[in-house]
Amino acid sequence: MTDRSWEPEEIAEEIAAARAAGGRLAPFTTRFPDFDLGAAYRVAGILSCRRAARSPVVGRKIGFTNTSTWQDAGLAEPVWGSMFEDSVIRTGDDGEFPILPMSGSVEPKIECEVVLVLASEPPPGARGADVARHVAEVGLGFEVVDSSYPRWKMRPADAVATSALHHALAVGPLAPAGDPEELARKLTALRVSMTRHGVHAADGQGRLVMGNPLNALGALAGLTAAAGDPLRAGEIVTTGTLTPPLYCARGEVWQAEADGEALPSAAVVLVP
Repeated sequence: MTDRSWEPEEIAEEIAAARAAGGRLAPFTTRFPDFDLGAAYRVAGILSCRRAARSPVVGRKIGFTNTSTWQDAGLAEPVWGSMFEDSVIRTGDDGEFPILPMSGSVEPKIECEVVLVLASEPPPGARGADVARHVAEVGLGFEVVDSSYPRWKMRPADAVATSALHHALAVGPLAPAGDPEELARKLTALRVSMTRHGVHAADGQGRLVMGNPLNALGALAGLTAAAGDPLRAGEIVTTGTLTPPLYCARGEVWQAEADGEALPSAAVVLVP
């Protein structure tokens, strides 16, 4: 590839090779002036199709849901990527912590997020309770995001091309969504505390996720419908980080608790 021309398949191959080798990538936006979000989604689509052939898509992840970052990032909406059967780990029926493999990660960070299971596709762009009516279950989870770009130096298009930085999601215990109005109020007021090995690491708020994680889901419904890949009943959606992303490593145990027991507590063990 030159600095003037590129093909989605070539970039997908470069990303796949870097992942296989645990290697690094120079941001595509610094090499190709016309590499924008549209180009990035084409690359991500190629990689998603390849992976789905061996591990079905089970849900979506939303990124850049803190709107205070949009101006500097050149965004007017969040971004999204697919999640797969082999990248989503649930809490067992016996309540044991999910075990999240870190193999293949290069520069991982962990985020505490609200996880939603869909009863049906929300209307594109819907907000609050109008989205909650389409949610079956809700809980906390941990997404591990990973950057092949050194020191996380990238633009949103670079992130999208690498599957929106998704490495894996650990889903905590889920609760029925219940009354839509109440769920909307609960997630707007949500506050969480995250610990590493029992030591406080970060705090988070539902308001940081587009004012309410349900609003992020409504935005996702619009983005995926426009892409010709609408959301479906049963999908798992992780709605964007409540907390600052924190570097994480193999062998760590992370836990999250919501104030007032608004949502069940969640935990994850990171293993090689």
